[in-house]
Amino acid sequence: MRKRIAMILAAVLLIGSLGGCASSKSSSENEEGSSSKDTLKVAMDLKFPPFSGTDENGEPEGLEVDIAYALGEYLDRDIEIINTDFSMLITALETGEADVVISDMAVKEERKEKVDFSDPYRYGRTLALVNKDFAQENNITNDMSPEEFFSIEGERIVGLSGTISVSVPQSYGAQVEEVTEIASALMEINQNTADVLVGANTILGDHAANPDTTIVYEGIKEYSQSAMAVKKGNTELLEQLNAFIQTMYEDGGFYMEAGDKYDDAIGEYLQDDSKGLEYLIYPPKGGTPEV
Repeated sequence: MRKRIAMILAAVLLIGSLGGCASSKSSSENEEGSSSKDTLKVAMDLKFPPFSGTDENGEPEGLEVDIAYALGEYLDRDIEIINTDFSMLITALETGEADVVISDMAVKEERKEKVDFSDPYRYGRTLALVNKDFAQENNITNDMSPEEFFSIEGERIVGLSGTISVSVPQSYGAQVEEVTEIASALMEINQNTADVLVGANTILGDHAANPDTTIVYEGIKEYSQSAMAVKKGNTELLEQLNAFIQTMYEDGGFYMEAGDKYDDAIGEYLQDDSKGLEYLIYPPKGGTPEV
């Protein structure tokens, strides 16, 4: 009888032990699941300071990085930065490697077929680098309408194939000489063998490098919109992103504080000290969004 009782007790203890192990494993799995759920994986290309780069210790830093961490605070979620080449950002969403892209991704129709975009949080101007002699001869100022600007008699426009430097002038009915290297286009403007080169914010830097031979025309209406991207159909996260972006612009919001930190760095990046964070976070007045 004693042996039988001992065997029963041993069996009960064994079952209890196994039940405890199963419970512990299940608890561990829940904790892991919770941790995974609470961590928001943000993909960005860390090669574009001061917006997204790395510090001397290889840690992510920059405006986009700070936006990601601010988003994490807003959602009460941990943030994991996934350093991803720009060409692979959408793939990272599709494969689940990332939950959201925050990497100055411009909203384009072909991209909208693959991802869902949030409201815009950054904007890119469309500018023109103009040969200074040509500008003076034709009295070009920023008050000149783009329709008038792109219809100057004898105007020679050069543009990089497949970019806005071709598509924007053509949208106004202008003829464009297409090139495959931006360096050759810049050389033509500086050497007065071409008159106009359309581009994005980098045009400011091109002018700063050649102030004696160029001016910048800022009257073009088109502008790009940069937004956060999520996997197609992730409406819950998309709504959260839009709510967060709205707070960024409010008094006391992210952008109010970020200006103090990034104005100088952005002015240096644009090679124009008169332009800071506000130049990038608001669309030009009366402008037309590009998609």
